[in-house]
Parts: sequence; structure tokens; C-alpha cells
Amino acid sequence: MFENLFAHRGLSMDRLRALLEVAQAGSISKAVRGDPVRQSQYSRQIAELEEFFGAELTCRRGKVLQLTPKGRELARLVSAHYAGLDDFKTGCANVPRRFSIAAGDSIEYWLVSSVLGAAANEKKPWRFSLLNLRNDAIAHSLLETEADFGILRKSAVVSDVLRHRDVAQASYAVYAPAALVPPARRKDGVWCLQNLPITTLGPETSFYSQLQNLCAENGVALEVAQQTQSFPFAAHLAQCGHHASILPDMAAPFLGKNMVRVPVPFFKKLTRALVLAWNPRAFKTRPCLEEVVAFFLKHLPSP
Repeated sequence: MFENLFAHRGLSMDRLRALLEVAQAGSISKAVRGDPVRQSQYSRQIAELEEFFGAELTCRRGKVLQLTPKGRELARLVSAHYAGLDDFKTGCANVPRRFSIAAGDSIEYWLVSSVLGAAANEKKPWRFSLLNLRNDAIAHSLLETEADFGILRKSAVVSDVLRHRDVAQASYAVYAPAALVPPARRKDGVWCLQNLPITTLGPETSFYSQLQNLCAENGVALEVAQQTQSFPFAAHLAQCGHHASILPDMAAPFLGKNMVRVPVPFFKKLTRALVLAWNPRAFKTRPCLEEVVAFFLKHLPSP
């Protein structure tokens, strides 16, 4: 069995591990962190893999040695099968298995955290690593099987390779300390945008440009008093009592009784469907992953 693989020397766990570390770091120099001895070792090990497979696994771009498409393809295979071996080893030792979840910080903070709590309450033998990534990076990590599954905008799932299920909607409103909003204005989101110090994501995000364009289309000159890179931090500023924040509605259960939600009619155009997505290839090498994904689908809010 597998005579073609074992007929020649050059294939080993150590060599494949070197390739995988280079794939994860982006280049040999980053993988070895400036250690010239390890750099020479990794270069030799990858050259031996190239000879074994009869394919170029690396290419030079300037002074940087990176993986070729063939090298990245081999690294994906290695990552998947190493994950399966690790599951087998931890299962034999009765050690909890670890899974990686890719999501943005607001999704982790307001959606994933509750599911992790449910898993702990049910004493599931699982451990999790949370990867805080933007939507396009989440999709890439799933394609490369660098993450086991992820939660992201449905529109970001552009590859037919990935599978996904709708789990929630990201809709938005103004959230403000009750003391800042007169009772007569608590349904007047436009008044809040024009009269309260507003906190939301900054101009380096696509959300900011969409928000500004929508406000301009509806005759609102929005001035953002505090710009952040994180919805949870924007929520924290609102909770401090001095700012109103534009937040996803999934934050509402975490904000406390002294916060009011003020709707803005044209914010409906900001609403995005969220999905839980995974790469079916990961299920083949890690069958235990299917149970974890089913658990998340059960405990995440319905769309």
C-alpha cells in the first residue's frame, strides 16, 4: 500500500513540519525568526521534499523565499492530516481536543462567547482558539484550512469550496445612555446622529465608508467624535455615559438597562447576513469537527 510514497527517501514528519511552519509564517526567514542555522536546515529540508515530490515548492521574490502554489497545496494537505493525527493522539490520551474559530472581535464578543459558555456548561471535551480576523481573511483561512470554521458576512463567502449556514443578521442602530436622549427623541435616530457625540468604527474600515455614504444620501452630515477599530470598545465608550455609539444589535443584551436603542430608518441598508462556514475537507480529516459545528449551529441565534 502506498508503494509510490515509500519507494524513495526524502519524506519525513520533520521535513513536512518545516514546510508547514514556512506556510504559516509566510516565508522561511519569518519561520526561523532570523536564526541562520535553522534557516539553512529548513532550506535543506524543503529542498529534499522538492526532490521527493519532483516539484518546486519554493520561489524567490526579491530576498524572500516563499512557497509556490504547489508548496501551499502540499502545506494544506499536511495541515489537515496533522490535525487528524493530533485528534487521534489526544483521543488516545483522553485529552480535550482543540478547535480554531475565525471571526471578528464583535462576533467573538457577542455571539461566540455565549456558545463557549454553553459548551462549558455541558462539559464538552473541547478547547478553542479564537482567531480575530476580517471577513476576507476568515474566508482565506477556511480555504487554506488554517481555521476549523468561522463566522463571517455571507457576501464574503465567494468560493464554492466552502459550505455555510445562515446563523444571524448584523443590523445596526444608535445606542446611547438614557440621560443623553430626551424621551421625545428616543425614536429619532437622525436627531441623535446630528446632536450627540457619536462613536463608531474608523475610516480604515469598509463599514465607515458605507455609513458615511448612507448618511450623505439621507441629508445627514455625520461627524464621528470617537473613531475606534472595535465595536466592543465603541460599546464600552457608550456605557461610560458620555457618547452614543452606532452598534450592531447583537450588542444589546450586553449593554445594561441604562442604554436606549434609537432606530435609524436608513440603517436597514447596513444589515448583513452572517453565516457559519467551514471547509468540507476539514471534516474528512477531523470527523470530530462535525459535532462541534452542529453544536454551534444549535446554540447560535436564528437569522
